[in-house]
Amino acid sequence: MKKNATLAESVCQYYGLDKQQGRVETLIPGVRLFRLTQYCKVTPQMYQQGVVVIFQGNKVGHLNDYRFEYDTEHCLIVATPYPIACETFASQDAPLIGVDIEFDLATIQQLVELFELQEAPFSPDPHGRGVAVSTMTAEVNDCMARLLTAMQHPLDAKVLGPQLLREFFYLLLLGKQGYLLSQYCKQDSALARVSTVINHVQAHYPQKLVIDELAQMAGMSTSAFHRTFKQVVTDPPLQYIKKIRLNKARTLIVQDGMPANVAATQVGYESAAQFSREFKRYFGLPPSKAAEIGVLAS
Repeated sequence: MKKNATLAESVCQYYGLDKQQGRVETLIPGVRLFRLTQYCKVTPQMYQQGVVVIFQGNKVGHLNDYRFEYDTEHCLIVATPYPIACETFASQDAPLIGVDIEFDLATIQQLVELFELQEAPFSPDPHGRGVAVSTMTAEVNDCMARLLTAMQHPLDAKVLGPQLLREFFYLLLLGKQGYLLSQYCKQDSALARVSTVINHVQAHYPQKLVIDELAQMAGMSTSAFHRTFKQVVTDPPLQYIKKIRLNKARTLIVQDGMPANVAATQVGYESAAQFSREFKRYFGLPPSKAAEIGVLAS
């Protein structure tokens, strides 16, 4: 929607992002604004739980065999943290502009309960993945226009911001991906069980992680855990853990200036040589060239 692209440019000026690329917190808690000004080839990037809405530009994501696009007509819902390989289309003349919106678990739970009271069932997703794109309907675009406007006024952001986010999550629940959001907040769902394990991995990735223990944490047998984890994440548990470690190491090298061998130890690798091999295989470049891999923002 052209109106939202114009508003997004105005918001970038308000937050000082109109002359550079980067990411900033906005006046509305849980909403971050980002602006990218260069093309980036397919590169693994770490995505946290939430929704990515783009107002200008587009991205193509690859989650193993699952390919998806998100742009001004489709937002991206990420129910569990993922390292997703993405191609970014942006330039100085046509920057990629969007927002990351964190999940508000309490609000989503309240809305799901209201849906259930009204006996409004969600249509199950046969794929069961924890990542999906959702159509930006006219109603969602209108909500985002009002959110962008509120971002530029401190009092509006404080008073209207939470209401607009509640409306946004409600509209997403009405869409085809409502089931994904509903499963995110149900403790007994497969998605929620896998999410519990993933949150543990995110917090303890440098340590030795035993698959049988992770399966117990999810309340599943080892075989059922493997099957369910791969369905939700599209990677087996060990492969996912490896990707988390490599992405964390990349951040330590690029953002913190940490030497590669030190970063390898920090994320749980005992062998620097093995770390270098797996880093190059995954990112396409050795750790010494980590800064050339691409942007770290979504």
